[in-house]
Amino acid sequence: MTKARWEKEKPAGQKRTGRIQSILEFAAKSNVGPAPNTYKTGKMTSLQMTYLYNESIDLLRGNRVAKDEQRAFTLNAEAARAGHADAVLAMGWFYLNGVGVERNVELAKKWYRESARRGQPKAMFSLGQIAYDEKGFSDALTWFTRASELGHVRSLYWIGKLYWRGHGVEPDRKQARRYFHQAASKKVREAQRVLRFLR
Repeated sequence: MTKARWEKEKPAGQKRTGRIQSILEFAAKSNVGPAPNTYKTGKMTSLQMTYLYNESIDLLRGNRVAKDEQRAFTLNAEAARAGHADAVLAMGWFYLNGVGVERNVELAKKWYRESARRGQPKAMFSLGQIAYDEKGFSDALTWFTRASELGHVRSLYWIGKLYWRGHGVEPDRKQARRYFHQAASKKVREAQRVLRFLR
């Protein structure tokens, strides 16, 4: 069920914001029937996890509600602990950027690794960037390569950058150009800018 449907079918006079328990109860009692991907993780269905995650995003952005980064983190963490894939990925972002919680790169990596184990290329890319910033260039190359193999096109640019500078690999500017061209053909702006300077 979408958030728009919830807004339409919620009990009269009930506010969605700050009423997480009511949301969960409404989802549980909904006569719509489970979505094809509905499953229980602990005591929460995927529909209920999605409500928490969506509420977290609204609080983070201030969509129709007062912006509250700490509450956004708390709700996202609840959805992540229950197993919601997007929330697991978002936990890495919250910790890496210190949004709604104290910045903690190690916890960011932990959550990104969990997301990467689930096959999320954005998590692999983020792990590559963290490794690059920490000068762990071999690890960065591994993560960028895994992400690119799953279709993450910005990773192609970063692989090219590693080859261009000889970080974690032997310098190979011909190979770097190949990666830049691949990324540019997928409309990666950084790669397009680099190629304009390399002409």
